[in-house]
Amino acid sequence: MQAQITINELADPAAMIVCRSTQIGVEEIDLSTLTSFAELRTLAEPDLVVELIDLYLTDVPAQIHAIKAASARSDVTVLKQAAHTLKGSSTSIGFRQIAEICEQLERLDWRDSHNRLDALTELLQYRFARLRDALLTLRQVRLDHGK
Repeated sequence: MQAQITINELADPAAMIVCRSTQIGVEEIDLSTLTSFAELRTLAEPDLVVELIDLYLTDVPAQIHAIKAASARSDVTVLKQAAHTLKGSSTSIGFRQIAEICEQLERLDWRDSHNRLDALTELLQYRFARLRDALLTLRQVRLDHGK
């Protein structure tokens, strides 16, 4: 059974380490893979979890922009490449919902309506916005407790 905690409960440093997932509305955001990197930290090094959050939050908007721009130009190659890159980085730190949307974008049949592409792109933006909020909260909690 997975432990269910809310963002507000992330203030407990012990809960951050054992956190399995967090509920935001009816959506589940799994932070367990990301927080498992906390075990690799030594006292003399910066917080790896914070660094991963920073890298992810910097990279994802650029990838989403690339997906949207490629969609507007009907550039299948660039769109699939950006979706693949985003899927890989999301998978590596456990963000399954983002990775699954990217997988659907990669497999999208361009003969299908652009409505499907638009819907997936909107869903990707929405899921990332929700994840971004959770990551910013986790980042701040880790910085506050690292002092």
